[in-house]
Amino acid sequence: MFEYFLLAIAGLIGFQAVKYLLAWRRNIAEAKASGIPYIVVPAYVFSLPIILFHKHIDRVLRKLPESWTSPWLGVMSPMHSWYHLYATFKDLGTDTYLTVSPGGNMLWTASPDVISQITTRRGDFPKPVKMYKNIDIFGKNVVSSEGQYWRHHRKIVSPPFTEKNNHLVWAESIHQAQSMMKSWTGMDGNQSKTVRSAPEDTMMLSLHVISRAGFGQRLLWPGVEDIDVEKSAKKPGSNADTNKRAGHQMTYFEALSTLLENLILVVAGGKLLERLPSKAANTAYLSFTEWRKYMTDMLQDKQAEIGSGASQSGLDLMGAMIRSAGGDGASDKPLLTDEEILGNAFVFILAGHETTANSIHYSTIYLACNLSAQRRLQADLESIFQGRPPSEWSYDKDLPKLFGGMVGATMCEQLRLIPPVIEIPKSTQTVQPLVVNGKRCTVPANTLINLSTAAAHRNPKAWPHGKPADPKKPVHPVSNLDNDLEEFKPERWLLSGDGQMQGQAHRGAAGATEHTDGSEEDEDATGGPTADSAGALYKPAKGSYLPFSDGARSCLGKRFAQVEVLAVLAVIFSEWSVELALDDFATDEEVEKMSEDEKRECWEKAKDRAMWVFRERMASRITLKMEGHVHTPLRFVRKGKERLEGS
Repeated sequence: MFEYFLLAIAGLIGFQAVKYLLAWRRNIAEAKASGIPYIVVPAYVFSLPIILFHKHIDRVLRKLPESWTSPWLGVMSPMHSWYHLYATFKDLGTDTYLTVSPGGNMLWTASPDVISQITTRRGDFPKPVKMYKNIDIFGKNVVSSEGQYWRHHRKIVSPPFTEKNNHLVWAESIHQAQSMMKSWTGMDGNQSKTVRSAPEDTMMLSLHVISRAGFGQRLLWPGVEDIDVEKSAKKPGSNADTNKRAGHQMTYFEALSTLLENLILVVAGGKLLERLPSKAANTAYLSFTEWRKYMTDMLQDKQAEIGSGASQSGLDLMGAMIRSAGGDGASDKPLLTDEEILGNAFVFILAGHETTANSIHYSTIYLACNLSAQRRLQADLESIFQGRPPSEWSYDKDLPKLFGGMVGATMCEQLRLIPPVIEIPKSTQTVQPLVVNGKRCTVPANTLINLSTAAAHRNPKAWPHGKPADPKKPVHPVSNLDNDLEEFKPERWLLSGDGQMQGQAHRGAAGATEHTDGSEEDEDATGGPTADSAGALYKPAKGSYLPFSDGARSCLGKRFAQVEVLAVLAVIFSEWSVELALDDFATDEEVEKMSEDEKRECWEKAKDRAMWVFRERMASRITLKMEGHVHTPLRFVRKGKERLEGS
């Protein structure tokens, strides 16, 4: 009997092996026929075993002779786009290539021309919606839909993203940024301490902003703002409601923050988490049910408010969605169900808070590592505001100046170096023609396409570039060793008097320098209108800059995010400077006794570690973020009180 069992197992293994080899053979034939350069790899890069164990697999395979593993080993990690950036494309001699495995074909591209073709022809290269089922936990939404369903959602959810709402984003971002700075520098703004909570605090700030502008709920900064707990506890959007609302086991803020921290676990485990003998799993599922209750209450309150014709203070996204969807009682059949409104609300929070928070956080780190850029940004802010306090700042007058100057350049440069996602997925359902390297090729059917944003943002064929600051000490160990495209240089976005990028000696073939004039076309290309021609920003070649994606499916909340980032950076750097905390290398007393050269040496160590974290300790968890609890500690001090002056 046991022999029959072994025979059955052997037969099953043999069947799977034959199936594996036949699929591999078929996919290789399709790749050869495509005319696109390709690499044969032994496994599908995004298969579950590779995702879970790629680091262990990589360590084992690197012990084999390089002749056995080159060039496929370099592209076997799901994070290889971040680890190697543009180096893989340069080594292969092409900006577009296929990886061919038994599990399927995948196309990778950093070519602006190819990216532009794909994003323009969205019917031929649709979003692979199966990859987005994770964010359907509350209902279908504009991100997880395609075709006519996407057009339906887009038509309804896009009207709320108006300039009127952006005024609210501006005001709330300034308010929350001031509260955050008080938590870091004291109520008088003069304390200087090491801040290790910047990732969590910028996340909190962004959650507060989107809760106010998106759902009409003002969240108060804990430990900073004077609050009436009893009064605020009546509102589902208060992080001060220590007395939870009736029928709830978590506060609104606890539910939302816990859900976002455990989103992958909630999606994977579902209702099973409630039954597991694990407090962490139980809490994760509880956060899911609690936030759904809060949002359902909020949705019903908003529907009743709109139906009664009650006046509102400002226009929030949920209220506008209800109106657009016909949920105000004016239509017998609303255009969106309650679940779809909640699904879109969740996506707004998921997509909006984390990417914006990361942009603010990473910008402060880059500025702490590049003191000359920070000083230039501060000088620009002094010129714009002329000593006016934030309460007197104007959205209409000041925001365009911020966008068109060093603050906007800093934001654009940070997003160039660390985009929200390292790849934007597209797909083919049938064979599709595509021009690659000037040659007419075909993309096989059922191919997953990865628009490699991190590599496209560094493509020297598309971006003007100069020489590296220090060829002996490159920012990245393998990518762009002969140019400055791995370096943080906000000034590259500022145009000189002759319309050229400042300080760029060499130009990419596709990087025609243009400036924006605030037209709608320019807004699509650069991410938002700029100021006048004196402060205009560089306009990248189409398909070379994708922080908010590109084409018809570009991010709806692009302007929302930009307004928030610009406002927060303006608040921080109008009064304070940011420095790398040196605690891991010397005590404050030791730093005080150091000479300028010794301080510089210590600061260089802190800078090297910060850049190492960006290179080696990032993970793609829906968005690109720092792994676990790896942080770069910072210090915020009043301008003029800096410990280190740098060039």
